Parts: sequence; C-alpha cells; structure tokens
Amino acid sequence: MTQEEFSSLSKKKLKKLISETQDVLNQLKLELKLRKEGKQHDEIDHLEDHFEDASHNLSNLKKFIQNVISEMKSK
Repeated sequence: MTQEEFSSLSKKKLKKLISETQDVLNQLKLELKLRKEGKQHDEIDHLEDHFEDASHNLSNLKKFIQNVISEMKSK
C-alpha cells in the first residue's frame, strides 16, 4: 500500500492492519526458529557418524605414527 492509501484508512483499520502484520511477522519468526532447531536436531542425529569418522581418522593417524617410529628405530 502507498502512503496515500494508508492515510485514507481509519485508525481502527490501521490498528487492525498493524496487528495482522505483527501476527504474520511472529509466524515467520516462529517458522525460522523451527527450521533452525530442525537443522540442529539433524546435526545432533549425525553426531554419532561424525564421531565414528573422527575415531577412524585418529586410529589411522596412530598407526601412521607407530610406523614412523618403528622405521626410525630400525635405522
């Protein structure tokens, strides 16, 4: 709506429009919050997978270091 259209509205209609706009804004904020929480829950659900990957990588690193140490001792 333009400023001219707003000026033609009564105070009651303006208040109603403001209220409806605030309601829509609150709904949008809630939707955004729910999406963020959903993403966090997804990440938490995959935390076990990330831990397993990290554990596997740590195990490989440990084997590599042991091999390097063994080679150094043999020289």
